[in-house]
Amino acid sequence: MHSYVDVDKLIVNNNCRDELYVLYQFYIMHKYDLLGSGYTKVDYKLDAKGFHGRKYIDRTMALYGSIIKAKLQNKCTADYEPINWFVDYKSGFFFAPWKYMSEKRCYEVMDRKEGVDIKCPWELGRLYHLLQLSVLAIADQTLREGIVLEFRNEITDFIEANPVGRTVQWTAPMDVSIRMVNMLLSYDMLMQLDRKGCLDKKFQISFEQHIDKSLRFLMEHLEYQGRISANHYLSNIAGIIFAAAYLPESSWTDACLAFGVQELIEQTGGQFYEEGSNFEGSTSYHRLSAEFALYSTALIYGILKTERRSALSQYDSSAVGRLKNAKAQKYSLHRAEFFPGWFTDRLCNAGIFTSVCLKDNAEIVQIGDNDSGRLLKLTPVIDTDDACMKENVLDHNTLLSAMYGIFQEKAFLESTKKYPLESSFVDALSGGTHKNPNVYDSHFKKSEDIGNIGENYPYSKETVLFRDNGSNLLEGVEIYYFEKFGLIVLKGSRLFVSMVIDTAKNAIYPGHTHNDKLSVEIMVDGKYITRDSGTYVYTAASQIRDQFRSVKAHNTICIEGREQNPFEGVWGMKRQAKVKLLQCTRNRVAAKAKYGDVECLRDLWLTENTLIVKDYANKPFCAAFHNIIYSDGYGKIRRVKK
Repeated sequence: MHSYVDVDKLIVNNNCRDELYVLYQFYIMHKYDLLGSGYTKVDYKLDAKGFHGRKYIDRTMALYGSIIKAKLQNKCTADYEPINWFVDYKSGFFFAPWKYMSEKRCYEVMDRKEGVDIKCPWELGRLYHLLQLSVLAIADQTLREGIVLEFRNEITDFIEANPVGRTVQWTAPMDVSIRMVNMLLSYDMLMQLDRKGCLDKKFQISFEQHIDKSLRFLMEHLEYQGRISANHYLSNIAGIIFAAAYLPESSWTDACLAFGVQELIEQTGGQFYEEGSNFEGSTSYHRLSAEFALYSTALIYGILKTERRSALSQYDSSAVGRLKNAKAQKYSLHRAEFFPGWFTDRLCNAGIFTSVCLKDNAEIVQIGDNDSGRLLKLTPVIDTDDACMKENVLDHNTLLSAMYGIFQEKAFLESTKKYPLESSFVDALSGGTHKNPNVYDSHFKKSEDIGNIGENYPYSKETVLFRDNGSNLLEGVEIYYFEKFGLIVLKGSRLFVSMVIDTAKNAIYPGHTHNDKLSVEIMVDGKYITRDSGTYVYTAASQIRDQFRSVKAHNTICIEGREQNPFEGVWGMKRQAKVKLLQCTRNRVAAKAKYGDVECLRDLWLTENTLIVKDYANKPFCAAFHNIIYSDGYGKIRRVKK
C-alpha cells in the first residue's frame, strides 16, 4: 500500500503528548468517552447505566463474547480482551450479529426500542482513537511497540467480528468511510514506526483486503441524493479518495480515485457557499463537512507529487458509474492549479467562516444540530472546566489549524500555535502544498436606519441583557454577515453577538436546522449572557430531540403552541418561516420573522455600556434568555452555572 504521511514532519507538542498519554491509559483498557457516555469499558461484560430510565440486558452477549475470544485465539495476543462492537454502551442494547445482519433489521430497532441509540456502536466503529494512539507512538518511543501491537489486535478483532455488510457496523456507509480513513492513516503512520515487524506480511495482506472490500461495499452503497447531496455523501467521497489512493494501482482503483476527485469538486461547489458557509445550516455540521473536504484535498495534493497522479488522467471511465472522461473533468493536470480557482477559495473560506463564529472562549456558536461528528481526531481538545478529560467538541480551533496546513491565512495562525499537530499533519499529507486563495469579504455593508417600527405591534417586551460602567462595549466591533447561511455576527475586544436570521431558507435538506430564527447568543468579557441550548440526542429520545430544536429552547420570540417551521419526523422540517434582516450597525440589529399568521420583530440595541433587546409581535409571546440546561455535545447535558 502507498504512504502519504511522513511521521518525521508531524509536530506533537508537550501538551498534546501529555493529554494523549492520559487518553492512552483509557484506550489501552478499551474505555471510551463517546457521545456523552463517560469513560466506559466497552466489552461483552458491559453493565450499562441505562439511558433515561431505559436499560437493556442481553444474556447472550457474554456468550457471544466468549465465541469471539475463541475466534481470536492465535490471531491476537493472549491477553487481548475483545471490544464489543455491537452494543449501545449507554442503554445496553446489543445488536446481536446473528440477529441484526442487515440495515433494515438494525433500523427497525429505532422505532421499537426507546432509549436505544445506534449512533453509539457506530461512533466506536469509526476508530477515532487509533489515530490518536498512532500520534502518541510518534511522540513516545517507550509506548511505540505496545501501541503497534494494540493496533494489530484491534484491527484483527474488528475484521474477524464484522464480516463485510453483515453487522451493525456496516449499516451506515458514512461510518464505513470515516473508519477507512482512520484505519489507513493509523496504518500509514505505524508502519513507519514498526521496527519489530509486528505488522507482518500476513497482517498487511489482511488489512489491504479489508480496505479493498470496504471500498467495494462503499461504492455499492453510496449515499448519493442527486447533484447536491449532503454530508453523508461527502463522507463517502472522502472514504473513496483515501482508500483508492492507498490501495495498489489497478484499473478499478484508478477509476475510483478519479471519481472521488470529480465528486469532491462537484459536492464542495454545491454544499459550500461562496461565503464559505455550509448549506446544512449547522455550525457543527459545517466543521464535519469542511474536514471531509480539507483532508481529502490535502491528500489529492499529496498524490499529485507522486507517480500516482497519472491515475487522474489515465483511467477507464466505464469502470465506475457516473465517472466522466478525463477531458470533461473540472480538474486538470496541465494547468498550474489542479483544482478550479473557486474550489480552493471556497475551501479556505469555510475556515474563515468558522474563525468568525468562534467566541473568546474558543467555542463555536451552536447553530442547528451538533452530533459531535468528525472525520478524524488528532490533538485532544479537553474541556478545561472538566476534571474527567472530556472532549470539548465546541472548540473548532483544530479545523483552523488544519486549514493553515494549506492556507496560511492570518485568521488561522493563532489556532496553529495552539494546535500545531493538525497544521503539520495537513502539510505532510499534501506534500507541503501551500495556496493563496481569494478570501471572501463577509463584512456587512452599509445599513439604512429603519426608525421606530415596533409601534405597529400590539405586544412588546423590553429586556436589559447587560449593563456596566466598564470600558467601551463596542470597542473594536466588526460586523459580519453570512447571508446565504443566515447569520449576523458582531465581534469586538469585549463583545460577541450572533443573531440567526434564517438558516433553513437556502438549505436543500433543512433537517439539521432548528427553530432558532431571531435567536441571539451573546458573550461579554468571555462570559455568557445568553447561549444556545444545543442538540442532545436524535432517535434515542425523539420527544427530547424536538424539545431541543423547538422555538422554546432558543433565545428568541416564542408564541405558545407555535413552531416557526413545523417538524416532520425526526429529520424533517417543513419550511414556513420567512425572515428578513432590517438593519444592522454597531448600535442596532433588527430583523423580522413571519410564519403562518404570526409576525414578530426583534430589535437589539447596543451602546457603550448596555445591551437591550426590544421584542414585538402581533400575538402574545414570551422571550427568555437564560436556558437552565444546555447540551454542549451529542448525548451531553449540563446545567448552567449560577
